[in-house]
Amino acid sequence: GGARAAFEFRGEIVTVPAEKGDVRNLTGSTGAHDRSPAWSPDGKSIAYFSDEGGEYRLHIRAADGKGEVKRHTLGGNGFYERPVWSPDGRKIAYIDNSQSLYWIDLTSGNVEKVASEPIYGPTALATLRPAWSPDSKYIAYTLGNKAAYHTVYVHDLAAGKSTRVTDGLSDAIDPVFDANGKYLYFLGSTDAGPVNQWFAQSNNDMRPSR
Repeated sequence: GGARAAFEFRGEIVTVPAEKGDVRNLTGSTGAHDRSPAWSPDGKSIAYFSDEGGEYRLHIRAADGKGEVKRHTLGGNGFYERPVWSPDGRKIAYIDNSQSLYWIDLTSGNVEKVASEPIYGPTALATLRPAWSPDSKYIAYTLGNKAAYHTVYVHDLAAGKSTRVTDGLSDAIDPVFDANGKYLYFLGSTDAGPVNQWFAQSNNDMRPSR
């Protein structure tokens, strides 16, 4: 692990060695925009979004560049972001241009929608970050609320249901599960409200404490 890193560079997906070796262009697709590479947990595959063919789809290919590319149609609102593999390597969570959270079953290609930001805004790209539980059965995420604070939710994939786990009275962001899946860690703030109101310039010199 840690021998190579994947990058999006000028519409290509490239991998770069940590120490010795050559830069490897995995896509070489001058006619397509390839974005947002994510390495699989076993290190054998790289997932990314590509508009090859006109609409963005999820592509998965071997990290060594060999073999065929597997393509998945996602059916959301285009321009996808932030692919995150489940620890078992069978699923990927991601968000789309409507600031909605989805996950896809890589075996069946089935896509499930988890939730959408209730108010569309420029800050959701920084806060709508899916985090998998170690057993790949749950996704933790946050959504904004009417007070411009964020609430943490946990989504049960099997039940197709999300449960709110914070009360919305503080700004809770960046949830992650601990290694054994028993606890959820997140950052909390009670003074982030003015900062989160992104449309007002009065918050330019404010910084929240978390």
